[in-house]
Amino acid sequence: MKNFILKTSAFACVALLLMTAVSTTSCKKDKMSHGKITVIDTAGAVVPGANVIAEYGSTRFSSVTDGSGVAFIDLKLPAILNITAASSSYPGMLGKGILRLDEPGKTAEVTVTLKP
Repeated sequence: MKNFILKTSAFACVALLLMTAVSTTSCKKDKMSHGKITVIDTAGAVVPGANVIAEYGSTRFSSVTDGSGVAFIDLKLPAILNITAASSSYPGMLGKGILRLDEPGKTAEVTVTLKP
């Protein structure tokens, strides 16, 4: 009887350890592609509050840069985006660029310069 209890306890401990290991090491991968768009002026200063439009095909996203001149875009599918940026602080100036979002879980970056 003592031998049976010892074997049952050992089996229970191993099963508990396996269940703990499986439940704590999940395979949740980031499936989103992330884009970081920085808008600067011709002097290289960041432009907060700039309107950013990202387009691919007939799909269009808009965002506004934060205090550090950066706007973020997250997509589920890889895409090549045409970026257009403008700011009311810089009338008549426009910035253009291309952002390539290839890999899920990674962040692609582009810097767009506002020019006359």
